Amino acid sequence: MKKIIVGIIIVGILGIGVYFLFGQSGSDENLTYKGESDNWKVEYTFNNAGKEDVQSSIDLKYQGSDVSSVGEFQFAVQTKLNKWGQSIIELDENGLYTSSNPAIIKGVLTEKDKPVFTISWNDNEEEIILERK
Repeated sequence: MKKIIVGIIIVGILGIGVYFLFGQSGSDENLTYKGESDNWKVEYTFNNAGKEDVQSSIDLKYQGSDVSSVGEFQFAVQTKLNKWGQSIIELDENGLYTSSNPAIIKGVLTEKDKPVFTISWNDNEEEIILERK
C-alpha cells in the first residue's frame, strides 16, 4: 500500500514538473502579430516575459497617398488579456507611428491568438484582425 501511495506522489510531482516545463513553452519570447487594410499596416509585438510586467508595442503605417489628410487619430488593441490604446496622436511625415505600452498583465499570448486592432480617424473607423507572422 505504501508503494502505491509513494508511486502516486512521484507521478504527481513529475506531472507538475512536466506542466511547468512544457505548459509554459513559448512564454519567453516576443510574439509579432500583423495585419493590414487598404489604409493601414499594423505590427503588434507582445513580449511574453513570463512575468506580470510585460511590454507591448505598435508599429503603424498609413498606406494612403496623403499622410496629412489623416490628422489626429486614435487606436486600440484588444487581446484576451487586456485592451490598450492611445488617442489624440498624429503620424510622422512618413505616415508612421510607433508606441509602446509597459503594463502589468497576468497571462501570456500564444501564436493562435488574434488581437483586434481598431483605428479611428476623420470620421472613419477600421477594425483589423491581427495574425501571428
